[in-house]
Amino acid sequence: MLHFHTRNAAMLNDLVEQELDKNNLKSAEDEVNLQSSIDKVHQNLKSAISEDLKQQIAKQAEQVNRRRLKLWPSIAAAAAVLLVVGLSIFFYISYYAPRHLEGSAAMRDLVNDIKPGGNKAYLVLSNGKRLSLTDAANGELAKEAGVEITKTADGQVIYAPRHPEFSSGSRTSYSNALNTIETPRGGQYQIRLPDGSKVWLNAASKLIYPVSFNGRGQRVVELSGEAYFEIFKNKLQPFVVKSKNQEVTVLGTHFNINSYTDEGSVKTTLLEGSVEVNEAVLKPGEQALLQNNVIKIAEVNTSEVVAWKNGDFVFKTQDFRTIMRQIARWYDVDIIYDPSAPADVPLGGQISRSKNISAILKIIEATGDVQFKIEGRRITVTK
Repeated sequence: MLHFHTRNAAMLNDLVEQELDKNNLKSAEDEVNLQSSIDKVHQNLKSAISEDLKQQIAKQAEQVNRRRLKLWPSIAAAAAVLLVVGLSIFFYISYYAPRHLEGSAAMRDLVNDIKPGGNKAYLVLSNGKRLSLTDAANGELAKEAGVEITKTADGQVIYAPRHPEFSSGSRTSYSNALNTIETPRGGQYQIRLPDGSKVWLNAASKLIYPVSFNGRGQRVVELSGEAYFEIFKNKLQPFVVKSKNQEVTVLGTHFNINSYTDEGSVKTTLLEGSVEVNEAVLKPGEQALLQNNVIKIAEVNTSEVVAWKNGDFVFKTQDFRTIMRQIARWYDVDIIYDPSAPADVPLGGQISRSKNISAILKIIEATGDVQFKIEGRRITVTK
């Protein structure tokens, strides 16, 4: 910790500036914490004053009998130093800090700040019963079609065979039973399907799937929204994902599909293995973009595509309005564009999705091209 000494005014001012420089504002979160930093400066100065005065008094007491004639100049010097310290504290605490914080966008929006999304989802059983996975206790949720459905402590839904001894005829009789898992805006969830495949659902997404894949020639699921898939390999039973005018057929692979209804296209990105998108074959690192029933294939940065699954926003190649739609889904907010708002804003960088919305918006505001105003769950974008 930096120790303050009050030997002269110039040194004191330098030390105050150094202490503030150590707390240089690098983000909205740092700006919100500025008051705490100033309080630390205040306390350090007070402690320094107290300790320095004790030393001065002790020193004067030892020399009082030998330096009576020089006592007044020493007292005057100590008083002058104390005055400088007091004025410095008064200036930073009473003048600089309040004015700086009052103009801070982070402080202005702090009351209206919005927390990030989390593990929230609903499970709809084949009988129509709707379960809130957010509120449900860990453990068994239901039993259907010879399958036990459970919720784990780390936020997953797992389908596991309940009676392996079931006859094939019994399993086939349940093959038409379907379940649905859906995430609201501000939600995400992970599910392990009956075949062992893993699916991560992004916010505002829905997956429809059979309770059991037994007795089926293909493992067919339907997706709206966005999901990342890790498919269990089974050459005898291909896995098919249907989503907004496209079908993705795989044997065993890792891929991401973005098929939100408010996006102008469907994007299928392959990370590992091989997939077929409406008869177009992808290789790892490629993305199929389906727009107006036309597919275009291009190489992409896969880490940026699946950043959401890994808990991040990555602003590199996506346009401003697409990024704002991602923010709207994750924080469950409505975005309103003022006529002055720019059509696009050059962005670059990465930030955790665990941050409050103000931290995300401050990074975008740092471009100097756009401003945001938070009112409830509505974000207004202006120039």
